[in-house]
Amino acid sequence: MFKKITILLFLSLSMSFEKKDIVDVLENYNVAFAESNYSEIAKYFDYPASFNLKDKTISASNKFKLKLIYRKIRGDLPDYYAYSKWDKIELQLIDDSIVIANAKYLRYKHDGTLFESGSAQYHLRFINEKWKIFSLTPYNNIKVFKE
Repeated sequence: MFKKITILLFLSLSMSFEKKDIVDVLENYNVAFAESNYSEIAKYFDYPASFNLKDKTISASNKFKLKLIYRKIRGDLPDYYAYSKWDKIELQLIDDSIVIANAKYLRYKHDGTLFESGSAQYHLRFINEKWKIFSLTPYNNIKVFKE
């Protein structure tokens, strides 16, 4: 009995460390985005990476292409954009090396007032001992089909 409890405790602790590692990646990515640090943003991706938009999918096969995509994304934000925060992050572990993160973000002006919120789904892969984003899909809401 004690052995089972110890194993369950160990598994629970290892899962929480995994969750923290994933959230840390998303937090650091968010900081790099706010700072327009495209080289840093590129470190959080596994290639090829895809951006699944409403009307098309854009792929980045390497860091150079990803930096171009982010220059466009970041450049389309208003001048008063200062930083973003995560409002909510829900993680789904698909297997030992794939996670889906449904995240709601809040965007703020330089004066600290909120000007926009949105959501995105991030797919991350555990590769070379690190969690890396390989797919990103912005969305407004998710509807679940009922049987």
